[in-house]
Amino acid sequence: MAKSLNIRRLTALLVAALMAGSLLTACAGSGEQSASAPAAEDTGSQPASEAAEPEAQAEQSAGGDAFTLLSWYTDEQMREYLQGFESESGIKIDLQFVPAVQQYIDKFMVLVSSNQMTDMFFMAAENKQEIIERSLAEDLSGLPIFQRIPANVSATYGDDGKIFAYSPDAWVGGVFYNKAIFEQAGIAGKPATWAELMDACQKIKDLGLEPIVGGSEQVHEMPMNLYVSQVISQDPDNDRKINQDETTFAATYTDEFTTWFNDMYATGLQSQISLGLNNDQAIDMFVTGQCAMFSGGPWNIATFQEKNPEMEFDVFPIPDKDGNAVLSGALNVGLSISSATDKKAEGTSFIEYMSRDENILKWQKTTCNILVVEGLDYEVGSVFDQYKADAVAGNFYLPQIVWDNSAGIYKELLTGIQDVMTGADTIDNVPVRLDTKMQELNG
Repeated sequence: MAKSLNIRRLTALLVAALMAGSLLTACAGSGEQSASAPAAEDTGSQPASEAAEPEAQAEQSAGGDAFTLLSWYTDEQMREYLQGFESESGIKIDLQFVPAVQQYIDKFMVLVSSNQMTDMFFMAAENKQEIIERSLAEDLSGLPIFQRIPANVSATYGDDGKIFAYSPDAWVGGVFYNKAIFEQAGIAGKPATWAELMDACQKIKDLGLEPIVGGSEQVHEMPMNLYVSQVISQDPDNDRKINQDETTFAATYTDEFTTWFNDMYATGLQSQISLGLNNDQAIDMFVTGQCAMFSGGPWNIATFQEKNPEMEFDVFPIPDKDGNAVLSGALNVGLSISSATDKKAEGTSFIEYMSRDENILKWQKTTCNILVVEGLDYEVGSVFDQYKADAVAGNFYLPQIVWDNSAGIYKELLTGIQDVMTGADTIDNVPVRLDTKMQELNG
């Protein structure tokens, strides 16, 4: 990684991300994520939670026969764990899947506001502040598993010594690239600077292909990741300073957002096509060779290999003009027990089941993430092996982890970039909108 942060700065970065503003955020999601966390694949089908009638959800979460879990992991991803737990305990869990990130956060808030919350849910960077401030989750700090997770890591989903979500893994992400297309375009290896990345995008466009494509809920990632590599690499506390009114989004995000717009969007290197795609459609373009790059994380790898087992790919972080590069990443989303449920014992049993060594190791294979639980021997088993040491050292960052009022700021950022891409707003106004939203949410 070119000009990676030094160890002292890495430590400061991680501590700032974990502790700022009694927050700390992926795989957080903080994730945005996580901490903002890895998003489950958007299959385009109707989420189970949307299909269920509100009255049925209310009955389930208010003490009906079913034990409910709101999840941004799909039924397929969770099936082995749900079936194993049911076989052992006799407790059936009704999984209600909603795709990450924004759809999941919106659905969560709808359930909370209508008093229809599920018995358990996944906490993410984008909704952790609201959950903790409104006491929506049970304190899990007494569970034995937290004796094996570093305190500064478990504090991702904690406050004042309490821990409100269990997550055994952290994710790092970047930009996947198709090696064959890079070779065809004459691109020698991974871009090490922003200028090299723009040159690579132009060479790919000259082939008649899209340089990079993502779903409509990913269009903010390129400008935000450029901000992280350019600004956070030099000042790990910048987002905390925004929270404390020591600086603003307009003062510290505008230059990088404008660079992305002028160099990528205005030139057609990142096109408007992403606005019409969901995550699955964008992945299809990547695996079929219609585009050369796709921004994502470990959760995408199984899908790539399933859809195109012959494709050779690698991953890199977005570099800035000087070659600074910070991986996006966070603690993965964590299992939480709703404070409103009368099934706390069942929820505790499920977390204890998921925190057994054998299930933690299985979960690592499900997510392809890096484990934060001590005493386990494993291999990442993917292109992210090369970044395992970076993740352990704390060389990853996700603004959503640090922002106050993260859910609202994140949504405003996504909407703002979408508006820019449709011509409904200007790029220099997006950070201004974030400052306005911050003031509004702070009351």
